[in-house]
Amino acid sequence: MACEEEINKLKEQVTCALCGQLFKEPVTMGCGHTSCKDCLDKLVISKDGQVICPTCSTECSPIDIVENELAAKLVETLKKLLELKPDEGDHCPQHNLPYTVFCLDNMKLMCDKMIKDQPECRTLPIKEAAERFKEKLQQALESLETLAKENAGRDEQMNLIDLKNQGDKVRDKIEKAFNALRKYLEQEETAIMQQVETQEEGFLQQLEESTAGAGGSPITVDHLISDIKKILPLENIPLLKELLSKACQFAKVLLERKLAQLIKAGLQNVGSVFDRNGTLLRKPKEMPMDLSQGGFNVPLQYAVWKRMLKHVDTVPNLGTLDPLTANAHLILSQDGTEVRVGEKQDDIPDNPERFSRWLSVLGSEGFSKGKHVWEVEVGDSILWQVGVAKGSVPRKRGFAPFHWQESRKFFTPEPQVGVWAMALQDSDYTALTSPPIELQIKGKLRKLGVYVDYDAGLVSFYNAEDVSHIYSFKDKFSEAIFPYFYIAHKGDTLKLIPLGV
Repeated sequence: MACEEEINKLKEQVTCALCGQLFKEPVTMGCGHTSCKDCLDKLVISKDGQVICPTCSTECSPIDIVENELAAKLVETLKKLLELKPDEGDHCPQHNLPYTVFCLDNMKLMCDKMIKDQPECRTLPIKEAAERFKEKLQQALESLETLAKENAGRDEQMNLIDLKNQGDKVRDKIEKAFNALRKYLEQEETAIMQQVETQEEGFLQQLEESTAGAGGSPITVDHLISDIKKILPLENIPLLKELLSKACQFAKVLLERKLAQLIKAGLQNVGSVFDRNGTLLRKPKEMPMDLSQGGFNVPLQYAVWKRMLKHVDTVPNLGTLDPLTANAHLILSQDGTEVRVGEKQDDIPDNPERFSRWLSVLGSEGFSKGKHVWEVEVGDSILWQVGVAKGSVPRKRGFAPFHWQESRKFFTPEPQVGVWAMALQDSDYTALTSPPIELQIKGKLRKLGVYVDYDAGLVSFYNAEDVSHIYSFKDKFSEAIFPYFYIAHKGDTLKLIPLGV
């Protein structure tokens, strides 16, 4: 009989790192690592057909990928060994003898050797003992089924109560949020109205002071027209006298050019009213009377929204990506808001914070309390993961994407290891749970929003273009978490974008 330890070693050697199953049509890449042919086909991540090894991150050409006949033969050998392997559950591992009786005192199976060593034990033949326990199990089953029927209505009622409580909490949360927004908008409206009234009162006061300085009531254009019509028919001397008495009133309302044109049209000998340049001796006081110039010409919705951002806790400043965590294949933009896949940068040190075997990068700022939200432009990228990860997430393990395998050598992004994210691969959107959940999203997702309530243990994803909910994780955080990004297709980019109106 084959040794259990040797069989396990052989099984580990012929297990695919991507699917976690025994090799099917095994192929070996140029770097020497082997995978299933179908699994390897899913790892083409560049437009020129280059493949990144999931174990060592080496880029390999398809030309160097060959069938591994030895691995295929090892798989067949292992299968035969597993078929020949006896069912150890029917044998005593200590004496390598079949079990024959069941001990009622110690509640365990015994072989003939154990019976001789412990003659005082009360035993029953295995078949008789099994029948006896079957009867007890049947009685327990009937009792549980009766209890379940009695509690069925109660459980349903409790579910209804729980659902009602949850609905009340959600409604209360929505009501509080909108009440706060309404209160803020009402305060803004009152403040702006007061500014308009203050400016209007200022203009009125200036008009009153100007009128008082002129020594009379406000003069309208109609008054001036009437006075001019009365003066025009007069003889020369009376006309000039009357004109001199009315000149200051004319100057307060008419513009210089208009009055000058009037003088040139028929009033030639009135030099005492004008200086040598033909300018009125007393110019009307110029006053800005346009209320829209008092700061109210800016679109009110935009102005109020800008001020409102300071009062909304869930809208932080735009973050950046941490270059110390970025895999050597990832290139960050100068402002630290965009990441793309490129050639490996050999001059980048393999510091402890860096993802050395995983095409990922973290945000530069983590958080251990409060509410946070950011948006990511995924655009036309075809292979990505976006979410949050705890600060202690593994950085140096090999890459087993999308839950294909988790072992000592490979890392799977999922909540159990400190990653809460959603992903796109092969045109399918998934929540990276264990096992992953396929997400039904209409159309192509171009902008992804991430909302985190640390204290509530909530990570939610939404379509940033219409703010429709996609998926939420509910967990309990025990350490600081950071924005998390993974991208593996050359030419693709992920970009942090500022929140807009």
